[in-house]
Amino acid sequence: MKSDHDNVRLVVEEDRISRLPDELIHKILSCFDIKVAVQTCVLSSRWKLLWTSMPFLNFSNVKVPDLCSFAKFVTHVLCGLNHQIHVSSVKLDFKGAANEDFGIALCGDLFSKCVNLKNLTLKRFTIKGVDVFDIIAPRLSNLRLINSSCSKVINIIAPQLENLTVDNCRIKCLNGPSGLPCLCYRGYRPTPLSKDGLRSLNKVDICLSMYFSPILYKEGDARKIIDMLQNLHSAKYLTLNADIVECISSFPDLLLEHPSPFNNLISLTVDSSMREFPHKVKMSTEARNFLLNNSPSATLRMIYSYIHNTSHA
Repeated sequence: MKSDHDNVRLVVEEDRISRLPDELIHKILSCFDIKVAVQTCVLSSRWKLLWTSMPFLNFSNVKVPDLCSFAKFVTHVLCGLNHQIHVSSVKLDFKGAANEDFGIALCGDLFSKCVNLKNLTLKRFTIKGVDVFDIIAPRLSNLRLINSSCSKVINIIAPQLENLTVDNCRIKCLNGPSGLPCLCYRGYRPTPLSKDGLRSLNKVDICLSMYFSPILYKEGDARKIIDMLQNLHSAKYLTLNADIVECISSFPDLLLEHPSPFNNLISLTVDSSMREFPHKVKMSTEARNFLLNNSPSATLRMIYSYIHNTSHA
């Protein structure tokens, strides 16, 4: 029969995770929502205050009955944090009843107070009451704007921003930082971009879902695409989907009015992989010249893979 001493030694040896440094435990806990992290406080004295120094706060998937309970839980967690710890990542996602209005009054310099904020995702958001929405974050590296219907001017003031992703957002005008190297834009219509910014683009990926057979492309959309591409003139690696190329190819006279904006292009990729059926991209001579004339050494790559629809199989 094992002695109590042996049992204690066995428990200590099995609890290897408690021996890990705080930084590594925090990283592990960041894979779960903050409620799980808080519940670890009952494990032992080693874990009692460990959650209070979490630099990664994930409020997603927290199961609460209503918005009021969710707000109380968030407030409780924030009040319990060690405020000497710099929080570098916060994920806030509440899924409530359709009739619950989740309205938040945000101060104009909300993100500027988050001096260590590096990654920010704003998803399914609407901005009301202002014509211009400023995102000011001095150390922000990655910004994602997803499913927005704000229809406002968005100014991004983030000198260290490395990656900007805009996915299905209805924005009146997007003003990005001049030093931004990577931009990924996906949507149904082009968004006006700042003519003064975006001077240091390296990699640009633009995907516009505009093809709805048998509806023809519209001249107004072609003009907006041309304007958008002109504001991306500093790009070195450019990826465009088939809809963009075919839309501007449909209006060759418009392209003749504008010189090629790309002087530093190294690679142009035309991607038709999102088409439901095999499709050879129709690129006019005018479109090719508009995209490549001022970068004669750039390589042109065509991607023809497609989505296989098995719904009728």
